[in-house]
Amino acid sequence: MGIPTITERRHFRLIPGHPEEPTSTIVLTSKDSYFVDVRILKDKWEEEKGKDRNTRDCIDWAFAGRSRTIQPGARKDGMTQLSHTVWDHWIDSKSDNPGPDEGDMLVQEDGDVVERGMQKHPMTGKDVEYEELWHDLEVQAFGKKQNRSTLVMRVDDPERNIRGMAIKIGGWCQGILKAEGALTVERWEYKSDISGGDREDVTAWHPSDEGRTRNGWSRIFKYGEGNLPCITMCGHTSGKFGLNTTTTDFKNGLELGWKILEEYYW
Repeated sequence: MGIPTITERRHFRLIPGHPEEPTSTIVLTSKDSYFVDVRILKDKWEEEKGKDRNTRDCIDWAFAGRSRTIQPGARKDGMTQLSHTVWDHWIDSKSDNPGPDEGDMLVQEDGDVVERGMQKHPMTGKDVEYEELWHDLEVQAFGKKQNRSTLVMRVDDPERNIRGMAIKIGGWCQGILKAEGALTVERWEYKSDISGGDREDVTAWHPSDEGRTRNGWSRIFKYGEGNLPCITMCGHTSGKFGLNTTTTDFKNGLELGWKILEEYYW
């Protein structure tokens, strides 16, 4: 457990390859280590700019779950090891039975973190070392008291094969839902230049409103026919949320009961 973070990936490479970043990758991690990691292919996303719904081709990877850390160990390359972290994928866009996901987190002089671990090479299938560079984004404060907040919601219905998680931290909100095999992914961002930006008296929104709230939040990515609780989470900018919510999976006609897993202010 620790301070909630909004982390952006700045590069990826298979060692000894050159660093590059073909995705827009944002990871939201809560105080209790719940996370939602959404990776969108930038070129495909740009092609679909302005569309109300995005295609599956835009998604490089999306997964959510809970992470855990192991105490730092000695490094021979001189870098300071922050931790060895394991990300347990509770829901994953690529698989219903995802494999291990873990790496060493190495702190750089500028505060950025390099993650190194092993993965299967996409072409050869052999185990190779990978490297990712992560940068922490500012956690925006809201409301009269300028509080920073985290809200985590989850739906879990094994009998109907439904799993979903959504997290809002600062000015970002992301969610992933799998309902009877159908995937839905959303990303929301707070943009203060939208009319009504800092207002606290938010009125309920309907899907026909082009994915935008009336308090400065905008849905900037959506794939799938499900309905995540992000709009409700983003519509509440101050005070305790303290309310579970129900959404509908439009593709399957299922009502989903989302429950608060964590609510934290600092």
